[in-house]
Amino acid sequence: MFGFVRPLRGELKVREWERFQSVYCGLCHTIRRHYGILQTSLLSYDCTYLALVLDSVESGGGDVCRKRCIMHPLRKRACACESAGMMRAAAVSVILQWHKLGDTISDEHGLKRFAARFLRFFLRKGYRKAARDLPEFDRCTLQCLTQLSELERQKTASLDRPADAFANILRAAVAGYHTDGRILEEMFYHTGRWIYLVDACADIKDDFASGGYNPVILRWQLTQAELLPPVKDAMNHTLLQSLAASYHAYILMHPYRDAGIIENILCQGLPEVTRQVLEGTFSNNGGKNRHGSL
Repeated sequence: MFGFVRPLRGELKVREWERFQSVYCGLCHTIRRHYGILQTSLLSYDCTYLALVLDSVESGGGDVCRKRCIMHPLRKRACACESAGMMRAAAVSVILQWHKLGDTISDEHGLKRFAARFLRFFLRKGYRKAARDLPEFDRCTLQCLTQLSELERQKTASLDRPADAFANILRAAVAGYHTDGRILEEMFYHTGRWIYLVDACADIKDDFASGGYNPVILRWQLTQAELLPPVKDAMNHTLLQSLAASYHAYILMHPYRDAGIIENILCQGLPEVTRQVLEGTFSNNGGKNRHGSL
């Protein structure tokens, strides 16, 4: 359910793309320093976006240094310096990935379940430290995922109820952060709703074949593993509504930097992902687990 949030690179200025890369690398280094190198293997663009937004509301943020890493041992790369926003995004990333592996263990079988158990064993120490750093977020994430599991068990046909449960996780990720906290909560709530629903659309074929829970299939009572034109139109409408609500919250913010990148993601990157998912041409290789290299 991660890997959908990304900029539309072709519409970014060169310096903006380099800045986005530096935030990704900075978040990777922050996770490695505080939670362990294995945790960085699960880093996605979604938490890079979170780090970018949180850093943008800090008056003293935006500094860049140059560092080497395992993926780039010979040449130093531009790297956003550690900040309060970067620290929070790092802890959120570790906690989310831990619970995502738990969800995989619950839902999958065979090799996938074994791999998730194996990886989770080695990530336990980093997760426990992140949970101590953000205990309220960890508790809220577990509560929301428990609620989501119950909705899945009941085969709830509603789009809004499971999307709301997931969206509250991202709302909790920014709760109480900075003076723009309420604005950030609304912004990330609607982004979370979009992530859940666009993921459901992307998984229709697999869930149809496996019999897995998918609110889009149940809501529209689909009888074949594809989105019919009326369903495409309806889902496009609700997805773009979520993005519009997120953007309307964003414009109430007063970012110190990176407004162009954030607006690119909200107004171009995510609508383009929406289009690709609904047309069946989306590939998350461009936004997920690209450790150390964009």
